[in-house]
Amino acid sequence: MEDSTYSVSEALQNYFNSVEFMMKREPKSADAKAQLDYFLSRRFLITAYNNLKNLDPALHDHKEIKEKLSVLQGLHDTYNTVSDKASVPEVAFEMIFLRSQPEYIQYLKDKENWISRVEALATVTESLFYEIEKREGELKKLAKNDKNRILLENSIKPLRGDYVDAIHERAQLVEKLAQIKDLKAIYSEKYFDSFADELSKLSKEYKKVLVKILNTKASELDYEIWKHASKSKLVREHFSEAGIEGDYTTMTYLGYYLKTLDMKQLGDEHVELFKFFNYLSEQ
Repeated sequence: MEDSTYSVSEALQNYFNSVEFMMKREPKSADAKAQLDYFLSRRFLITAYNNLKNLDPALHDHKEIKEKLSVLQGLHDTYNTVSDKASVPEVAFEMIFLRSQPEYIQYLKDKENWISRVEALATVTESLFYEIEKREGELKKLAKNDKNRILLENSIKPLRGDYVDAIHERAQLVEKLAQIKDLKAIYSEKYFDSFADELSKLSKEYKKVLVKILNTKASELDYEIWKHASKSKLVREHFSEAGIEGDYTTMTYLGYYLKTLDMKQLGDEHVELFKFFNYLSEQ
């Protein structure tokens, strides 16, 4: 049975190089003490930031906040990449393992080219067949001593040659397609189980580290948002006019928002916000 150019470990390592790079860029973040549950806080943090920007558009210009948002989005995308690939290992096997093998790419190209050529030849032979039939029908109508007969016969000969050549080439390609080894089936039988197992282990390790980094970055974003918001005269005036009591923090702002809700008409997103508030209360 054929061996792949790259092993399972090599293919995974090559594919997730960007993930490794992203994690190595933030070595301290994974061990930072200040953490805020990113997936629990993400929606409200963005909502709060947008609301605060509406109160004071100057908040939009703070470089620190923009940078934190950009980093978080990049980390979130990386997390989704890892999560998505691990959730459907069959698709990941094709994308990560099979398509990293040069011999598999060549196999796909050859197969695609041959199928395309077979289809083209089918069209050619059909066209030639009808053209030959048409001219042979015209030939039958001509008298044996008609001077146009030789011209017509001479025009049919190369068509017949092209027709035979096309039939022959198509038959050869059909034979090739029938005999070509199914590299996907071969590699799936040989490597899929170990790939799925290694992918599962690797994704769990990556996600564990990425979640810690995301939580750290969420905490940093939260700090930056309220550091600048607390200095805004417009934000302070809004807090005063709305009767929002407490420090300029996400917990204070969230608590105020939750008090405005109709407890009889809570949706799933509101339940999540109460969960987030309880989380903040326990920190």
